[in-house]
Amino acid sequence: MEPNESSFYTVAVDLEPLRSLFDRLGSYPIYVVLAELFLIGLVVNWCAGVLHGTRGTRLLRGLLVVLVAATLVVRVLAGQLHWERLALLYQYFIIGMGFVALVAFQPELRRALIRAGDVRFRRRRTPRDRLISALTESAAYLSRNRFGAIVAIQRDVGLANWAENGTQLNAEVSATLLNTLFYPNSPLHDLGVIIRGTRVLAAGCQFPVAESGEVDVSLGSRHRAAVGLSAESDALVLVVSEETGTISLAEGGNLARFLALDDLQEALESRLTGDSLTSPRRRKRSLSDLWRVLRRLLVVIPLTCVIWFLADQANLISAEGIKAELVVTHDNTVEIDVPRPPPPVFALDLRGSRRAVDSLAAVMEERPLRIEWPLPAIYARSGRQTLDEAQLREIFNSAPELRARGLFVEAVSPARFVFIVHQVTSVDVPVRVDSGALRVNVERIEPERTRVWLRQSDLEQLSPSEMYIEADLRERLAGEPRNRPLDFTGVPLRLRIDGVPADHADPPSVNLTVSIVAENITKRLTGIQVRVAASPQIWQRYTIEYQDANEWLLDIEVEGDEVAVNRLRPQDVTATVPLTSETAVPSKEFRLMDVVIKLPEGVSLVGPSRQVRMRLVPREGAAP
Repeated sequence: MEPNESSFYTVAVDLEPLRSLFDRLGSYPIYVVLAELFLIGLVVNWCAGVLHGTRGTRLLRGLLVVLVAATLVVRVLAGQLHWERLALLYQYFIIGMGFVALVAFQPELRRALIRAGDVRFRRRRTPRDRLISALTESAAYLSRNRFGAIVAIQRDVGLANWAENGTQLNAEVSATLLNTLFYPNSPLHDLGVIIRGTRVLAAGCQFPVAESGEVDVSLGSRHRAAVGLSAESDALVLVVSEETGTISLAEGGNLARFLALDDLQEALESRLTGDSLTSPRRRKRSLSDLWRVLRRLLVVIPLTCVIWFLADQANLISAEGIKAELVVTHDNTVEIDVPRPPPPVFALDLRGSRRAVDSLAAVMEERPLRIEWPLPAIYARSGRQTLDEAQLREIFNSAPELRARGLFVEAVSPARFVFIVHQVTSVDVPVRVDSGALRVNVERIEPERTRVWLRQSDLEQLSPSEMYIEADLRERLAGEPRNRPLDFTGVPLRLRIDGVPADHADPPSVNLTVSIVAENITKRLTGIQVRVAASPQIWQRYTIEYQDANEWLLDIEVEGDEVAVNRLRPQDVTATVPLTSETAVPSKEFRLMDVVIKLPEGVSLVGPSRQVRMRLVPREGAAP
């Protein structure tokens, strides 16, 4: 059995937030986005440097795994299956994880604050050849005799906090002084020595010890103290093992062990003087440093993007009831009818940044937002077309007016849009002049014919004799003199053909030259007798009976030239009902018969044609 749309097992993947994110990126100023990413990246890189090599690294990794897993589960179950209570618990879970992070990262936060307080804007570079020589010579002596030692060389971050707990010396550094300080049974040989510049600042100093989970459990207290101090500062810490005599160097929470004297001197020169070495070992170390930088970037860049995305999501707000007017645009081959009063206006529920919503509200103060939708070919078919809410959302989400602001539509009301598509065809028709009550002589029409676009269904109802379009001259002829050529340019064409509306015409106007001949007037004529026109044979065979004799006296209204109409009298009008052998059919019922009215030239009948009722009764004894 296939699960239906509402099945528990059916989970729809909604990629709309990601699509809307790319739309918003297009609406944000690029320099603002780059500046935000750069600043966030600096902070993330600094935090990664603080946590690197410490227990906090594993804590952070575990915390991220828990957060990512919980977020994915909540997004799928609560977002797609509408488990609102799980979403509520997830919010409390995030708050709880924040408190857990404060407790778990307490040492790392303390270390970060110490570094932030001791930051320097310029790094002092002083010649340290004597310092390097003294450290190398002393390390060789102490290693050979297996005397334990730990020496911290201060760099940018000050070590005054740890120097205060020791014995202040402020003596010039030398190998003899260091050997004396770390000689067994010496009062100061167990703890550390701090060197600042080229002078021994203090001896017998207690250094912070790294947690057991951050270093190898086989290392002693000196090595753990070296790792701890280098993690909390940028100091370079030299360590000589009392048990094995091995030389180690700690920096940034990392410990390099089993250094030969050449390796030690190279390391001290590269870290204390910045001199570039060209030996193969130095080149190999440079590749290692490059890989370390790449690994750091692989962490910092994705995390920066994720933090920026979360901040962008937190900045989103919803706006309900935004009025939008949907205007369907199309080519000349179709015409659109909307059953509801056009243009259709919809209420949109939008989501986007606060600034984008505010800017849209400012645009819509006077009228609804105008959204143009080019009609796709799939909908350009004759008949009734219907769009549901999903299709309407897609149309509005693709509108440049919303995409440019990074807004996307969550709901549309009404959720249904119905429109009717009519196929439109073009036809070439002649141009005639509508002069109203004036009778004119048309001397010139340019062009004489025009192309008009009509609905195919309307075109099929028109007869060829009705296929013409009129140029409206009624207003322009008012007050013009008679019997004189008059030129008119840009006379608009009336977009109707025999009462049928046209979509448009090309060209939409013409140029005319006419002269006014006379003015048409109307006149009412009464008492016009209707007569029957039939052959003698019909009169011999039939008797004509009238249902109502009064309707055989007509009152008509005529129109035409002023002189001809004023001269016209009722007796000048002929009104007849013609009977032929085909129409002279006897019947018991009265039939309607058309009246043929003949008028003088230049005069026409106003209104519909006339009809009378009559019937033919056969005469007795008449031949059939």
